[in-house]
Amino acid sequence: MQILKRIEKFRKYNISRKIKAIKFDEEKAAFLFKIVPFLLHCNYADLPGYVDDPQCPWGIHRFSPKKFITKSLFHKYFPNSTALQKETASPFSPAPCIHSLKTIGSVGTIAQTVKSDCDYWVSIKNCELGKRGKELLQKKCKAIEHWAAETGNEIHFFLMDIDQTRDNSFDSKAEDESAGSALKLLLKDELFRTHIQVAGKMLLWWLIPPGLLEQEYQEYVKKISNDTDIDPNNFVDLGYISDIPKSEIFGACLWQMNKALDSPFKSVIKFAYLELLMRGHDTKIRLFSDRMKLLVTYPEKISSEKFKSIEIADVDPYLLLAQEIVSFYENDKTAKKRDEFVRACLFLKTLEGSDYHTKEQEKTARIMSTSKVMEEWNLLPENVESYLNFGNWKFRELVNLGAQVHDYLTDTYKTFRSLFKAFSHETGLTISEHDLSVLGRRLFTFYEKKEHKIDFIKGLARETMRQKKITIHVSRLEGKDHFFAFQGEYDTVSIKENTDSIIKRETHLIRLIVWLMINGILTDRTRLYLAKNYVFFSLADIEKLRDHFFAAFPNVHFSNISSEQLLKNEIIIKALAIINFYKSPAKGSKTLQTSIISMNSYGEFFLQEYTTLTQYKNALTSLLTKHFVSRWNNNLHVYIPDQPEKHYLQNILSS
Repeated sequence: MQILKRIEKFRKYNISRKIKAIKFDEEKAAFLFKIVPFLLHCNYADLPGYVDDPQCPWGIHRFSPKKFITKSLFHKYFPNSTALQKETASPFSPAPCIHSLKTIGSVGTIAQTVKSDCDYWVSIKNCELGKRGKELLQKKCKAIEHWAAETGNEIHFFLMDIDQTRDNSFDSKAEDESAGSALKLLLKDELFRTHIQVAGKMLLWWLIPPGLLEQEYQEYVKKISNDTDIDPNNFVDLGYISDIPKSEIFGACLWQMNKALDSPFKSVIKFAYLELLMRGHDTKIRLFSDRMKLLVTYPEKISSEKFKSIEIADVDPYLLLAQEIVSFYENDKTAKKRDEFVRACLFLKTLEGSDYHTKEQEKTARIMSTSKVMEEWNLLPENVESYLNFGNWKFRELVNLGAQVHDYLTDTYKTFRSLFKAFSHETGLTISEHDLSVLGRRLFTFYEKKEHKIDFIKGLARETMRQKKITIHVSRLEGKDHFFAFQGEYDTVSIKENTDSIIKRETHLIRLIVWLMINGILTDRTRLYLAKNYVFFSLADIEKLRDHFFAAFPNVHFSNISSEQLLKNEIIIKALAIINFYKSPAKGSKTLQTSIISMNSYGEFFLQEYTTLTQYKNALTSLLTKHFVSRWNNNLHVYIPDQPEKHYLQNILSS
């Protein structure tokens, strides 16, 4: 009877997490919790994810699609499908292969934002599918991912074998979200403490008391299997972890530094958790997932008075983790006192969610409710008014906060490295050489200085650094032109009164514009202005340069650069040539000012200048022979600004 009560407690908690996701974005929640499992549960020719192979497995155990999908919801996404018509044979599998489908991460928590993707942990049995079956199921999942992206929803499926997960022997390559050898038990811990059961079988883990040893765990599983109140076949046993070797944390640290390059606020919280674990005195450490289990299914074992009064509906894994981290830093004997920094990062992470609401009333309501909850949990930062005005911060303030984030990460990494050396001879390093090389290469790509390289700033997420308006200004100082980018819209008079809005000053205009673009400051949605002074170029020239740049180069997300690319020698993969941007007379001149922007396979950008036609053509020859970059291969773009000699330039370049 006690087990049935625990099952009911979990269901109540699981529903509360779904309700939070629905309140945040009802349409997205319906997509994640209804449409996605429906597509995994069927295989039909006019639906996304269809695999035309009789050997393809599909379907989710214990899933009743008609209870999930209403006719109106089905026709909203699949208006032309005949899958559910009466005369159509059932598209649902008589032998489902997916035992359990769960989300892992921030969905349904205070940390969910409009940018949040959704990772699904798909529990399967390799022995049931075979190699061919798993490949076909993976193909089906990839097709659903691609279709979801077209609808504006970023999702990822991770096919995880139940037996391997239970034995902690699962593996995945470092380019995947799961991070392979860099995260194993920590990934499993994150699954346990953050997952929402979307469909299929419940995890047996929720029914096993926390704090058991391995042998005790095995005995308890046998006891549950013999319990007449439940059917063991309705549950998935992913094993039990009571602690984690510190040797795994070093690899996890590298992984989070990689993720921070694209999503710093979330990575700070996860990095702080790693430090909390690393600072323990034992070589093995307790996991936070145990705390979650206590609050949800084993509340009678809670000893702390402050946690005894928490209702299941109020349990939020991100809030609980943040509170634990803040408490840790408040009592930190090293005098770093980073608790306020963690509060700020968590608050700014939650503010990203409020940007989803286009109506000011809805946005204000979300901010107020979030602030109230965080205040109750002692997580509200002191300068809350300043953070609420985050969208109007000066660029320098954003850069300073970004520098704080990167300094925190690198400083903590150094601490990890020194702590790890103290016990590595006893425990060994769990991260593989392959993944160590991949993760290290990504960091070098971001931080390393190289000749002609355009540097990345130690900023925040690109979406945060993006400016709505930028004014370009030219000034001659000591006989030399200086180019300025200002945050906002100004003319030649007002710009002198707003020197605190300077983003960057350069002596090379193209380098300035490219720097703004690769760092996400200038985007295709940014309004550009030109403060009139003596100028030899037009605003249209800069706007067209931007258009040509974005046509030539994709946005670089460092965490998504594949390991295959990073483990090979770097090569140039794309280039943009800019001809006579400054419109100097070309006919009869021995000089021809040209610039070539190139991007390599590591995601780095370079700018090189040439002063003669011969130098430029030699550079193109080198790009073709060494890197196979040319207009014929569709990876070389050429931009000639409008000018009287444009036709002449086109002729001499093609001759």
